[in-house]
Amino acid sequence: MQTPEENKELARRFVNAIFNDHDADYAMDALSDDFVEHQPMPGMPPDKKGTVEQMRFFLQSSPDIKAQIHDLIASGDRVAIRATYTGTDAGGFLPGMAPTNKRYSMEGMDIVRWGDDGKVLEHWGIVDAMSAMGQLGLLPPPGGGG
Repeated sequence: MQTPEENKELARRFVNAIFNDHDADYAMDALSDDFVEHQPMPGMPPDKKGTVEQMRFFLQSSPDIKAQIHDLIASGDRVAIRATYTGTDAGGFLPGMAPTNKRYSMEGMDIVRWGDDGKVLEHWGIVDAMSAMGQLGLLPPPGGGG
């Protein structure tokens, strides 16, 4: 069993591998076979396969995406991560959307639960997608109605 400090380092390595090194294959080894995603993207299964597919989508739709970790807080087998994700919407912000080719910045808060083997067992996460969609011009203007 890892210490909270070791779990923080695993979390840092995971975020950097996926969002800064753009290595979605890293998730195949880092996620447990019985991994559960508690906030899956619409249309994606809440398991390991669906989560890796979701990560591949993010990396393809924003090939320049980067993550800046601001805080890592660990207790027991869980790590809370506060980060900012920045990128260019080159492939459509969500599946089925046309690309805007505009830059965005999005805040995120995640909680990851680690297994004794150092693999991710569960993920809960919230990102400020509305703010990013506003930056990309994907939302109607405030007060606009009709």
